[in-house]
Amino acid sequence: MPGDLDSLNDQTISKATLTEAQIREQIAALGSRWTIDGGDLKLELKGPVGMAKCGAAVAHATQIADEMNHHPTIHMEYPGTTLRIHTHDKKAITMIDFVYAARLEGWLRRNGW
Repeated sequence: MPGDLDSLNDQTISKATLTEAQIREQIAALGSRWTIDGGDLKLELKGPVGMAKCGAAVAHATQIADEMNHHPTIHMEYPGTTLRIHTHDKKAITMIDFVYAARLEGWLRRNGW
């Protein structure tokens, strides 16, 4: 079913630009911790979860980035972490950004976030 996390995670990695309706559909699949901020797909992990738990999330985010050769900007500061991603050569949010986000979101959900 389009728009669900598993479907998004399985997408072919593409730098195709998306319509606003497609962006809204995909952001809904990711859940409420993901937003669009300026030209970035943004994740905020906030709250009293501890630096080690945030560090584990950052470590996994960097692993996904290296596997996909698609790298976000990550800011880690107590009490949380902010991750921003967009496709630099397109200067837009594209499908590859949502695939990256789905892979990270799946890991977060499996690991108690």
